[in-house]
Amino acid sequence: MLSKLNRSLNENNCSIEHVIVVDGNDLEALPAELAANATVIASARPIGQAAARNLGLLVARGEWITSADDDDWLYPHSIDKRLAAINGQAGAQWAAGYCTDDLKNDPAIVAAGPCLAGDVWRAWPSPHDSIPLGPTTLLVQAALLKRVGGWMGLPQGEDVGMMIAVTSSAPGVLISDYVYHIRLHVGQMTKSAWFDDLELLSRRSAWERGQTILSQQLASSSVPLIRQRIATL
Repeated sequence: MLSKLNRSLNENNCSIEHVIVVDGNDLEALPAELAANATVIASARPIGQAAARNLGLLVARGEWITSADDDDWLYPHSIDKRLAAINGQAGAQWAAGYCTDDLKNDPAIVAAGPCLAGDVWRAWPSPHDSIPLGPTTLLVQAALLKRVGGWMGLPQGEDVGMMIAVTSSAPGVLISDYVYHIRLHVGQMTKSAWFDDLELLSRRSAWERGQTILSQQLASSSVPLIRQRIATL
């Protein structure tokens, strides 16, 4: 599966830097042809997805960052299309698309087009509702991703927390193309008997992160207006 993901990454015209984080396994488990053409971080100690992604972000040198699980793949020119959308939208610091899995297409909760900071969070009424955008479809400016703290330090849902922080902090653009595919199999975390134990709490953590960011932005934008009124009085 990881080899297929790697092949799909190569179906782009732009230059791709491949960073692989091996979480809880030996480096020898990684196919040699992949290790030879990637920056590899390997830990036999299980560190979890949030830590793995954040360590990958630390060593990545590219201006734009996206992530993928080893059992998924990207549509042809997935990254090219998102880069083109960013370059075509003034001020955009991220781009995303839609996602599919082996059974269905994700619902287009957020409409394609330019997105203001906070539009994605506003399309998510509560943690109980469907997540409005596939986190792994994001292509994000590296500086922005680091500024918001990368992936949220959660045992699951860390990617939702990242997506909400990014899209609540800066404008971006959503394209109408499918850019990411999730492969379904019995070994997935979402198929585990314990997955639902922390799912709602993880979603709530991500949802409240967006609420906090937007509240802080609102408070900051009101300060000059208050000062102007005081000066006028």
